Amino acid sequence: MSRIVMASGLVLALVLVAAAPALAGDPVTMGLDYLATQQQPDGGFTNGFSAGSDLGMTCDVVLAIAAAGQDPSAYRSADDRSPLDYLAAQTAAGAVDTVGLRAKLSLALLASGLDPADFAGRDLLGELEAAYDEETGSYGSSIVDQALAMLALFDAGRSVPDGAADYLLANQTTDGAWALFGGTTAGTGDTNTTALAIQAMLVTGHRDDIGTAFAYLQRVQNSDGGFPYQNPSAYGTDTDADSTAYVLQALLAAGEPMVNWTPAGADPVGALLGLHDPESGGFFWQAAYPYPNVLATAQAIPALEGYTFVSLPRVGAANPPQVGTTVILLPETGGLAVLPVAAGLLGTALLGAGALLRRRSR
Repeated sequence: MSRIVMASGLVLALVLVAAAPALAGDPVTMGLDYLATQQQPDGGFTNGFSAGSDLGMTCDVVLAIAAAGQDPSAYRSADDRSPLDYLAAQTAAGAVDTVGLRAKLSLALLASGLDPADFAGRDLLGELEAAYDEETGSYGSSIVDQALAMLALFDAGRSVPDGAADYLLANQTTDGAWALFGGTTAGTGDTNTTALAIQAMLVTGHRDDIGTAFAYLQRVQNSDGGFPYQNPSAYGTDTDADSTAYVLQALLAAGEPMVNWTPAGADPVGALLGLHDPESGGFFWQAAYPYPNVLATAQAIPALEGYTFVSLPRVGAANPPQVGTTVILLPETGGLAVLPVAAGLLGTALLGAGALLRRRSR
């Protein structure tokens, strides 16, 4: 019996030793470690392009932290401020002043277990509902903001008017995509806007109306399984992490089998993992730009963890956000079409971790 116990213990030890490198090299864990280095003293996160914290980027990072099952309030800056503290301060100061920011912040708060209807003295959900135009079905901004508003209201348990979906359908391009600023002209759509619009259509019960959008995405998918922002495009059509992550979320939300999105032996999950940089821990924007990118990293993590804007992560914030007395208002920045700050290929040491994540994302 003692020999059996000893043998079992040895086998367990060997398994743990063998698993340790894969766990240590987990792209999600490493990505979070990289993002932590980008936190600013006020608790927010830089977008990597300008000094100081960025409101939209901080929302993206909060979604990434929650997707990994962690508490965003536990991420403390050198001044002992969390990203939720930063978001509360900016909200109280009036910096959340567009439909898109209200919607994105609402999504980040919901993922953190907080109520967007009662945050820093604001009812963000009520403000979104008040922005709706019953005549046109629009929330009064871009197609991206329209989709985010619909998704935020859905995730908060609020009703989404069917007219909002009709507005999206009226602005779908003739080749099946959606363009950032709307319209039906073929060739103006992009993968990011299309991915968000697909998810907004799903939450309003329009699954049967998005087949042409999937056809568009398949036409622009690259042979490595990833996606560019647009194709054709004057800015290049290489796979980028941001676009691949957003499309992957749309495919997951729709229950699309990855086998249907494997043009040459690689699916979107593999393409996304191929842009992880094991040296910095972050994700490259494109392989041609070998620098870790904050937005690419923040958007890759939820997609790899299998979360979408239809099915948000839900964690509880242990520390309630505190509104500071000094607030520096920053101009609205960020968005979906971000300039390159990174790229590269996946190191062989991550192949094992990549396979595990690929199975989990399916």
